Amino acid sequence: MGGMPILGKSLATWRTAWRQREVMDTYIFPVDGPGPAADPARSLVDATATLLERMRRDYPEDLTQRKYALLVKRLKHPADRTLVILDEAGEPCGYCHLTYGDTENARIGLRVPVSAQQGYFWDDHVFVTHRRRGLHAYSIARRLELLAADGRTEGLTMISRGNTASRASYAAFGAGRTRQHLVLRKVRRTISLPAWIWMPPA
Repeated sequence: MGGMPILGKSLATWRTAWRQREVMDTYIFPVDGPGPAADPARSLVDATATLLERMRRDYPEDLTQRKYALLVKRLKHPADRTLVILDEAGEPCGYCHLTYGDTENARIGLRVPVSAQQGYFWDDHVFVTHRRRGLHAYSIARRLELLAADGRTEGLTMISRGNTASRASYAAFGAGRTRQHLVLRKVRRTISLPAWIWMPPA
């Protein structure tokens, strides 16, 4: 038996959703924080259709057809900057994003308010063969420089609780947790809470 319905869902469905939960955290960090400076030998450039085609050809396992199509689609969104990480040799090593206004975390269906003093960092990815070279940290540092040049003072991001590598990268730049979000996909609910409330990990 499913039990008494709660908000249109059975108790058994809610229990399953709880067991399969994901916890995400919102972090903020200062533009002039403690992180490493951006290496001037590397570059962060705006993505183009040609550059994305090259990345799809050279890294088919990292950049699937579905993800490639999504990145191409994002080129049409003026508020969202899709950026490509280039190493010292000019080789595309991954991508990241920067958004300057209110947006949505489409993966969990959550509205993300972004103030006039902030920039939102999201969907960071370094290709497998280029990891452990500090390229993710570089992409964070360079985006902070872009924010500073625009007169903004703070970065904002959301990270899954289980993504320890990304959490460590942003922690180096002084990221502090401000909100936590309990994602219950089975019932299509995301519950947001202050960071100080204890929330059990999945």
